[in-house]
Amino acid sequence: MYMFDSETAARLDAIGKLGFTNPFGPERPKLEAIIVGEQVARSSPWSRSLEWPLEDPALPAIQKEAERQMSAAQAGLAGGAEYTERDRDLIRGVALYVLYYRYDAELYESITCGVAEPVAFYDGFRNDFHELFRYVQPPTWAKSPADLFALFFQTRRAFHFVFHQILGTSLAAARLRASVWESLFTHDPWRYLAHLQGRMHEASTLILGPSGTGKELVASAIGLSSFIPFDDQRRRFARDFHTAFHPLHLAAMSKTLIESELFGHKKGAFTGASADRMGHLEGRSPSETIFLDEIGELDAEIQVKLLRVLQSRTFHRLGDTESKSFGGKVVAATNRDLPREMAAGRFREDLYYRLCSDVIRTPSLQEQVAGNVDELRHLVSVLIQRNLGTSDPASFEEIMTGIEQSVGFDYAWPGNIRELEQCVRNLLIHGSYLPPTAPAQRDDLESLFQRMRNAEADLDDVASAYSTWVYSHEGSYARAGDILGIDRRTVSKHVGDTLRGPNAPK
Repeated sequence: MYMFDSETAARLDAIGKLGFTNPFGPERPKLEAIIVGEQVARSSPWSRSLEWPLEDPALPAIQKEAERQMSAAQAGLAGGAEYTERDRDLIRGVALYVLYYRYDAELYESITCGVAEPVAFYDGFRNDFHELFRYVQPPTWAKSPADLFALFFQTRRAFHFVFHQILGTSLAAARLRASVWESLFTHDPWRYLAHLQGRMHEASTLILGPSGTGKELVASAIGLSSFIPFDDQRRRFARDFHTAFHPLHLAAMSKTLIESELFGHKKGAFTGASADRMGHLEGRSPSETIFLDEIGELDAEIQVKLLRVLQSRTFHRLGDTESKSFGGKVVAATNRDLPREMAAGRFREDLYYRLCSDVIRTPSLQEQVAGNVDELRHLVSVLIQRNLGTSDPASFEEIMTGIEQSVGFDYAWPGNIRELEQCVRNLLIHGSYLPPTAPAQRDDLESLFQRMRNAEADLDDVASAYSTWVYSHEGSYARAGDILGIDRRTVSKHVGDTLRGPNAPK
């Protein structure tokens, strides 16, 4: 009976795990180090870099090692070598890794350029599947090459959308990417592979976080990365992944419109309902995702109806008695404090507990930057590249100087990443940025004067109000500081005190 030595076994085990471990978590760099050594392996989890190539520099070395080990194992098996069942499991893991990366480029092209159907390269994939598993049986959850092909395409899409849509190199951003990956594959990939493939739509996802922190980007990364079955005979996916994500912005709709958009309606159900209409919930497959943005704004009556959908997966069109089924996934988001909303009776507890099986929290930009100018520089670089279509060092230095002069590097960014993006655009277009700081206007000054007459205003109140007034006219902490004769950080503090209000803690 042949057995791998301990070092080889550890390397093969790491290769097998690498194919399915969370690429945005801390385990991946450790596995890479086992395979190719710490000098070649990544030193931190994945995050987007502006330098090309965007891929992991260790990947070619890992792929080469995996192919080498697979060839050696195949030769041994062909020659009659008998491996222990444990070692055969290690060979299975390597075979899966090799198969995935042989078709990584084609899978990536299918995402970025569109899926050509029928999928021509599937024939090669199927042949390689049978060749790699000629001497060892594939895992029980990968008996069919079509099912494995669908899983690999899901994995490649998930990496693509999480990697490109969630910006930042900070620990907060890394945790967010890892959390989104878990929403798709759970924290235990082996349990997912054995039991939960094609079933993750049964768990609703709730995304919480301040406005402007990318909640819809997180939702779309989940919705565009769902498991989509593949038909082996027709060589086609069951649907186009681009049409699997359906966002609804509830705060912009009236109660009747929300009901009609969600559930559909029968002709005559309300004024203007001139024909039967399907809602967004009707006819959805497990591969499709409904995104309910600003769910904290939902009317109580609609909350009850949505609760029924999550409980029984059934609903009725407005004005109809016929039961309809919902087969997709619900992702909801809000910037509201839902525990406070429940305590005030504005949000149903039973609906919350149907939504909270999978909770993702998007960090504020202040959390991501946290005084780290390098992280701010990274985010600005990415946003410049998005706006200009390329990196431009001169524009980058101009934008960073503009941010320092306009708001300072210690600015709180109350509008989060959305505000930073608009700040970059303002500086590109006008060369200046005036944030929406709600500056002290006439009413604010009159209120201050009244409190001064009543001896109710202290020196901090006066300093904050005047600093905010100067800042609102100058549009720059640095210039306001020059006029006031104080450091721009002190100006920033006084402006922040004004925005927090007179009753805020000093």
